[in-house]
Amino acid sequence: MKVVSIFLLSFGLISGALAQQDTVYNPNSTERIPYYEQLYRFRVWRTVDLNEKQNAGFKSAQSDIAKFLIKSIQSGALTAYDDSLKNVRKPEEILVSNQALVEAPYNATKSYFTNETASFGGKNYESIRNDNKGNPPTDNSWWQLTTNQTEYYTAGQIVAISVIEDVIFDKRRSRLYYDIQSIGVWAQKSGSTDINPIAFIQYKDFFNLVEKQSHSKDMKERDKVLWRNRYNPSENRTFTDAFKLRLFHGIIDKVENPDDRSIQQIYERNGRSYGESVFARWEEEMKMMEKEHNLWEY
Repeated sequence: MKVVSIFLLSFGLISGALAQQDTVYNPNSTERIPYYEQLYRFRVWRTVDLNEKQNAGFKSAQSDIAKFLIKSIQSGALTAYDDSLKNVRKPEEILVSNQALVEAPYNATKSYFTNETASFGGKNYESIRNDNKGNPPTDNSWWQLTTNQTEYYTAGQIVAISVIEDVIFDKRRSRLYYDIQSIGVWAQKSGSTDINPIAFIQYKDFFNLVEKQSHSKDMKERDKVLWRNRYNPSENRTFTDAFKLRLFHGIIDKVENPDDRSIQQIYERNGRSYGESVFARWEEEMKMMEKEHNLWEY
């Protein structure tokens, strides 16, 4: 009996230890650099404009990172969160660009007159003839789509992604690492100039999905996650390799600070112009390069 009690106690202690949060590594990290090996670390927020020429490798006829993100969120392969990365958001919520008023459901036993409306299969239809009974809305000779339809974001409306990463200097390997934590998806509604974030995903989930698809037996599936080298196709890389090799251009919007403010917000609070904040973003980039250089000398 004592042996059993000791075994159960030992098992309980081991299970409790396994259930504790990892205090050695960042659980969302793909680099797995122990905290005690980090000489310094700070978080940086960047915006990657997908329409910029330097980022054209992420958009091609065969592979488009925007299309890949949308389809992965729709299928549930990638979990979408809000900007806190704590609250899960449903795909049907974040991918809707314009929510239409839903008409009354179609009733097969009802006789519809001209211009009467009904919803069927997630779309709104309008009767174009009288005595319309028993004809499904998909029958074009009796029904037509109304102008009141729910619109969804397309890949063309995903104009930018934000990259949230930890910049870490590993003191054991004397090397700077860019440990991406999450990716934000920014969309632009039709006819609007405003760009807003619609979802955030864990980079670790994105990394695992791309790596899995890049080893698919179907070569067409592999092609969908390739960053394209437009000058030398033999140097095509996966999306994750492109991020690791820094084959993109992202403007710094924010560097971790106690007040949790972006560079633009800091300048606005000091009564400075937007133009000055633009130059400040480049200055932050130069500071990072100088910091890395000085640490190597050290």
